[in-house]
Amino acid sequence: MSDKAPKRNKLVFKGDKEHKKKKRKHRSSEHEDREIEGSTDQVWVRADAIEDLVGPLFITHPSEPPICVCVDEDDRFLAYPLPDTATPEPIIMQQVFVGARVIGSTDAFTLKSANGKYLKCDKFGVVSCDSEAIGGQEEWKPVLTDAGIAFENVHGKFLMVDEIAGGGVRIRADADDVGFCETFRVYCQARFKYKQKTKKKGGQGAISESNIKKYQSYGGSKAYTEEDKRELKRAKTEGRLAEALLDRREKLKADRYCK
Repeated sequence: MSDKAPKRNKLVFKGDKEHKKKKRKHRSSEHEDREIEGSTDQVWVRADAIEDLVGPLFITHPSEPPICVCVDEDDRFLAYPLPDTATPEPIIMQQVFVGARVIGSTDAFTLKSANGKYLKCDKFGVVSCDSEAIGGQEEWKPVLTDAGIAFENVHGKFLMVDEIAGGGVRIRADADDVGFCETFRVYCQARFKYKQKTKKKGGQGAISESNIKKYQSYGGSKAYTEEDKRELKRAKTEGRLAEALLDRREKLKADRYCK
């Protein structure tokens, strides 16, 4: 048997008790920064982009009373009532679904429950969460709206919250259009929220100018000009870019070994 301790679940709930660790006398500031960042990442935030739907999700609806989608231990799909708070958070694992893109599709997602089963809908609009494999009925297409996110099934119908006579609500998926009942508020953990990558500005000219400013006290005015850029572009087309770069370095006297 392995002596390694089991890994902690990646999904963390606010208020969960943490295992006590032995205090160490020497703690670096970097370690403290990581702890602060980790506590921030455990916060649930609104998903406002399609890319945010990859990972743990808490799906709610501002109905009366407000509800979240949930499953019980027997895989029954339920609308669970929530306290009317500004920032709702899940309190049990069964209130959390894991979103994932369908392989080979650009806009289809699956929603997997904590029991390892997939959310699905038949052609009559009956929603359940007891499927162990992914097929057409288990695919959902998220649609962004001004108020939240709607979920369209493979039959072209939308997931919706429906009031039951005598009180309470239920969830089905046979709505033709998106309105209040079809718009859900989805939350994801901050550490799983999609962060758009920014492209680095500049190219060969920016690199050359940076190197000149860094290593040459006299070369501030010898950065790439428009004429230099055109010459290098022409050299690249003709297949002599390396030779042209060496010639330029020789003229700038930036490298005595390139002569």
